[in-house]
Amino acid sequence: KKLTFQNLGSYLQSDGNYSSSKFLRNIAQVRYHFEKNWIGANNSLENNKEKLKSTNQFSALSQKFIEYGAFIGRGDSTKVYVEIGLLKRANDSLQMGILKRVNKSNSYYIKSKLIQNEKSDLSIFINYRTLKYENNAIPKENSLNSRLLYNNRFFGDFIQNTTAFETTSGTIPQQEFTYLEVQPGQGIYTWNDYNNNGIQELQEFEVAPFPDQAKYVRVFLPNQTFLKTHQNKFSQSIVINPNSWQNKKGFRKTLSYFYNQTSYLIERKIARENNNFDLNPFGNSDELLGLNSNFRNSLFYNRGKQKHSVTYNFLNNRSKNLLSVGSLEASSSSHQLQYAHLLNKTWLFGLNTKTINLTTISENYSSRNFEINGYQLSPKISYLFTKNTSLDIFYEYQTKNNSIGNLEKLNQNRLGTSFTYSSNKKFTSNGEFSFFNNNFVGDQLSPVAFQMLEGLQAGKNLTWRLLLQKNLTQYLDININYQGRKSETSNAIHTGNIQLRAFF
Repeated sequence: KKLTFQNLGSYLQSDGNYSSSKFLRNIAQVRYHFEKNWIGANNSLENNKEKLKSTNQFSALSQKFIEYGAFIGRGDSTKVYVEIGLLKRANDSLQMGILKRVNKSNSYYIKSKLIQNEKSDLSIFINYRTLKYENNAIPKENSLNSRLLYNNRFFGDFIQNTTAFETTSGTIPQQEFTYLEVQPGQGIYTWNDYNNNGIQELQEFEVAPFPDQAKYVRVFLPNQTFLKTHQNKFSQSIVINPNSWQNKKGFRKTLSYFYNQTSYLIERKIARENNNFDLNPFGNSDELLGLNSNFRNSLFYNRGKQKHSVTYNFLNNRSKNLLSVGSLEASSSSHQLQYAHLLNKTWLFGLNTKTINLTTISENYSSRNFEINGYQLSPKISYLFTKNTSLDIFYEYQTKNNSIGNLEKLNQNRLGTSFTYSSNKKFTSNGEFSFFNNNFVGDQLSPVAFQMLEGLQAGKNLTWRLLLQKNLTQYLDININYQGRKSETSNAIHTGNIQLRAFF
């Protein structure tokens, strides 16, 4: 038998605004075990009453609820088990100056761990709730919250699988926000006056690519407009690792050089009507309010080595957000190929290529509608002085084309050098210098140009950065970060910061 009781008592508050305040919370649980079974009951009560001193009336913080229930289970709660329970709850809230009953709810739940061993793990939680209001004009609400987690390994560690599925019933606010100016470098967003009217408009803010431009933060405003939603979240990760075959011969020996990792995540929010539940995370719905989908597959050859090491990545992302200014949809996909080879333990050769596909659709702002396609080619040569010191020379060619609107085009050439240095005296530094030549066709003062140029200007640009880090003690280090850039039409812009970090 297990019994716990907590009484936080009452307290008095006399700050000039409240005459008195009383807060009482009781929590109790009784559980009986017999062999591999258990049965129990729980009860909780919270009574929070607070009166305004000036009027002797209850404040808006006053509320009360009582909840009780029972459950039954079988198995070992630390290993394989199942538990079924019922919870009944009544809520009182401030109505016409007094605490009155506003709603009642019944919750039915199942939580279990059906499989747990060295190779597999499966747990399930399901909670179904019915909520009925005292005001019959408000319809009854049903909600379903659930979670499934499954991990498994097949053929030793050859295949590793992780699966998660969640459903949530609730509400989301129709987001309204504004932007507030802060000190440069302390924000996230930058403002571009695209229409030259001197007025800050919501569609004119972009994520800042450089610290000196990060002058604004997004602040969400209080909102009383809420939308009932049902949310699904599904994630899947599969790893294929034939490394255990490296001592085999023939086909299995060849496979041991490869490693593949696949991950997929989708989150979907749809409008909930008539207490219906959409449990399909892949379905299409006209009532879609939000979407976040990410797929990534990485195939490695000689993973973690520098001997003809090859990595192929495929990425595909989609998102949709419901804002007060209308919906905004974005999608991107890319094929990426990376090659690295170390010659004579001194020269490291690298080659990166990737395709570019980025699409943005705005419901109310046509200037933010664009589809950018292109590719990038980046060879690189590094000279390794030691394991911790290297000097790099790189070149990058990139082309981008917009197939919507004014058909903007960009051909970019980048040439640069970088270095990395690390000493045995706990001092590290790295830096980079780049020269950009941007051949851009189109209006530079537009959202699509900002995306294509990534914050730089048409024509010739210079960028540079330097980072110094020193460990002063075992628990204290200092970082000095300096960045700069210059274009043909602007003076050099220098930004820097010093950070002192303590580890506790």
